[in-house]
Order: sequence, then structure tokens, then C-alpha cells
Amino acid sequence: MTAIFKPEGSLFRATELAGGPWSPDMLQGSATTALMTRDVERLAGDSGFAVRRLTFDLWRPAGLRAFATRTELLRDGRKAKTVQVRLMDGDTEIGRCTALLTAESSESPVDPFARTVAADKAPEAGTPPPAFAQKWSRYFQNVSVRLIEGALEKPGPAAAWMRLDAALVEGESNTPLIQAVQAADFSSGVAQIVDMREWTFINPEISLYFFRAPEDEWILIRAATRVGANGAGLTTATLSDRKGPFAEVMQAMSFERRQVQAQAS
Repeated sequence: MTAIFKPEGSLFRATELAGGPWSPDMLQGSATTALMTRDVERLAGDSGFAVRRLTFDLWRPAGLRAFATRTELLRDGRKAKTVQVRLMDGDTEIGRCTALLTAESSESPVDPFARTVAADKAPEAGTPPPAFAQKWSRYFQNVSVRLIEGALEKPGPAAAWMRLDAALVEGESNTPLIQAVQAADFSSGVAQIVDMREWTFINPEISLYFFRAPEDEWILIRAATRVGANGAGLTTATLSDRKGPFAEVMQAMSFERRQVQAQAS
């Protein structure tokens, strides 16, 4: 198998390459968000508008089954449109993407307060993570990773280039936007700050805000996580390609101490 999903009529059947970290029979979040993005990108292309915001709500676990996507135009305007893509497991909606599309103008103003930022190391200058870290999930084994700051196997902020090497959908090439969205789902993992033997953490949603379109298959994630009260947290990340930053990411985090540790203490 060389693809995350295989077309099956109007459906998309998840292959074993889609398996996530919690169970090999449950989809990686990157797979579900990228599949919904595929529809958003096509709607944006048909309208001539740019993708400016993508908000994903991941409501239910997704198994290795065949899924449908359903699209709907929620708001149609001359300067902004809102579209919705629902991911369906039979009659059950398991996830949803709400996308903001905006009309493009011919020029942008110059920001007189912008700070000069040093160029990031290219992916070719990065180092791969340890082999055991790459086995985090079946899906992740098909993602090339090159670290330029921090480490995946240690808590703390980090920066890593990522590229999905398998086709998202069999017979199709992965676009830069699909590469960006599938990489963004790893932001909380890149910036994990806890001992995962003691804590679990989930992100039931993720939002991406684009200030230009990505232009490369390699996506750099520079991420950090903050912890608040009562198990709440927030991961923020900047996404870049070889030309520099193009999007910001936010993930609402929920932390919970593992039950075994709680009983032991």
C-alpha cells in the first residue's frame, strides 16, 4: 500500500497506513484533517478565492473504514465565503471543517514594524529523530522528519520539518496545502511538555490561519505548549516553507494524569 486512502466509488477507504498513535485501527488526526482539506482546496480553486482559515472539530474516533465527505456553502459573499466539509462514517458525522475563503487583491501593504527574522535551516540540514520516535504511529512512519531545534523524544519546544511521503489519496499528488494541514496536527506532539508515561493529552480541535499559501512539500513546524488550570492547555505553532512563515496554528489541549500514576500517588 502506498496511500493513506483508496477511492472506493464516492467513498475513501482508510488503509493501514492511516493508523494513529492510540491504536493501529484508529486513524491519525492528520489523515482526517487532510482528507477534509482536499475538498476545501477544490472549492477554493473553483471559486478563485484563497484559503484563509481552517478550523477542524474532531468529534469521534475514526476506524479503518470507508468515509464520505459532504460539502456545503454556508455563506457566499463577494469578498468572503464560508464553506463546511463534514466527514461521515455512514450516517455518523465524526469530524467537521469550517473554512474561510477570501478574495485576493493585487497587492499588500508594507509592514513598517516587521522584524527581520533569520532564515531557518533547510530540511536537508536537519537531523531525523531516533528510530523509536518515528514509530509513534503507522501514519508517522510515512512522514519524513528533519529536526532543526529541540527533540521529539524529549519535552520542550521544538522545530521540525515534515513531509508526508505516501499519497493522501491513491493516484493523487499531495499539494502544499495538504502537506501543511497534515503537518499541523503534529504541533502538540512536537511541543509536548509532559512525561507521556504519566500524562495523556488530546487536542479535539485545531485551527490554522493563513497569511499566504504554502508553496513547498516540506513544512516547518515551530511549536510551543502552555499549560493553564484544570488540565487545560494551548499549543501554538508557526508553519513555514522554504520562503518563510505562511500560517499560524492553535490547538486547544486537554491534559489528564494516567490512572495508574494517580492511584500510585
